[in-house]
Amino acid sequence: MTEQTVKEIIKSFAYGLSAKEISDNEGTSLETMQKFAEEHVAEIEQKKAELKEGGWYE
Repeated sequence: MTEQTVKEIIKSFAYGLSAKEISDNEGTSLETMQKFAEEHVAEIEQKKAELKEGGWYE
């Protein structure tokens, strides 16, 4: 997985997409995306905060 892909997946979780939706979009397993979310929880929360500050997410 490239760094760009990782950033896009983090952003997708931050916007509220489910692990199932992201796994379908990325062509990966649900388990892979669930594990990704667990491993990147801090980055996802940080991105949520950035999006809220920027007015992109409420």
